[in-house]
Amino acid sequence: MQALDPKRVQIALEHWLGRAVYVHLEVNPGAYWRNGTAVLSAVHVRGGGPHRVFLEFAEPAGLIHIDDVTHMVIEEHLVVCTGFDDRDRLARTLEISDCPFSM
Repeated sequence: MQALDPKRVQIALEHWLGRAVYVHLEVNPGAYWRNGTAVLSAVHVRGGGPHRVFLEFAEPAGLIHIDDVTHMVIEEHLVVCTGFDDRDRLARTLEISDCPFSM
């Protein structure tokens, strides 16, 4: 995992514009959603660190916004954005892939 580079995340996610993607969203404690799928229609990565990531979807229409992300992993079929709390515990994760996640 490396420090989040907004331009690299933006470019990696824009690769899937107009295509169906799978989403894993987790906020600790309290929220978990895995293998939601929709067609990605727009991507916005904002902030000077920590960052905010906005994903807009069509078919079905929707929006995901996650804030306070600081780290990333970019692979061929996967983009991961994470943020940690003040005790270096994983606090939030957004994973986007063109393949379903294992259950």
